[in-house]
Amino acid sequence: MDPTTTWALGIDLLLLREGGRQSPLLGGHAVENRFKYRPNWGLPGWPVGEQTAAPVLGFSKENIQLGESARAVIVPLFLDSVPAWAEVRPGDELRMYEGPRICGMGTVLWIERATWPTPADDQERLATWLSAPLGERP
Repeated sequence: MDPTTTWALGIDLLLLREGGRQSPLLGGHAVENRFKYRPNWGLPGWPVGEQTAAPVLGFSKENIQLGESARAVIVPLFLDSVPAWAEVRPGDELRMYEGPRICGMGTVLWIERATWPTPADDQERLATWLSAPLGERP
């Protein structure tokens, strides 16, 4: 697969108690778990149910319980066919889907250019934000 230009987004994610998942997310950002969790996302202005792909690089903590918040880094796919990603801004809310169910709500904290597939050195840099003090950027 040839690398393509995309975005990396840092989000504050709330895992919903009701309507979505029935169990905690394993979470974390260990190398062997990066991009394994692949929910879809509803973008600002989209009707409920409309969604697009953005795998999760990792989370700021492990075993995220229903009703808990964690930071996450996501990397959208298919920018050519989903130009609405370019309109997402810090402060926007994203709906996290597993199938038809909304499982979480994410508030965008920052956005930066990235590449898919994401090179290992960029993954490391982005993952450091997940364990950094609040307010720091990758």
